Amino acid sequence: MKMNVYVLNFNTDTFKVEADVVELTYASLDEQYNQLINLLDATGLDVIDYNDDIAILVDDVGFEKTDNPIYNLVAEDGLTYKLTGKLLFVRNDYNEESTDFGGITYEDIFHLRRLLDIQIIGAVK
Repeated sequence: MKMNVYVLNFNTDTFKVEADVVELTYASLDEQYNQLINLLDATGLDVIDYNDDIAILVDDVGFEKTDNPIYNLVAEDGLTYKLTGKLLFVRNDYNEESTDFGGITYEDIFHLRRLLDIQIIGAVK
């Protein structure tokens, strides 16, 4: 299986937010999870719902990593989150037993680029 992930990361050398689309190829949900963990350079994931369709994946211990950028992000429902490190945007894939991660579409990315309310507010000390 394949999926696209929209990645936002703050480059500490250029002081700019960088965005990229990364394609993952995997044979099982366990392999998908491991690739997402590797992409984040993490040991676990936290999941934040941006809206009903899009989830944001972050390192579950990102606030413990020195020099990680800290973002203030407002979700579509108006809730404000403080997130740190690299941000992965994926689609929520609903089924009877669970919600899995699915590939983000280019329409989703266009929507995010127009409406995403995010600011860099500092770095982890």
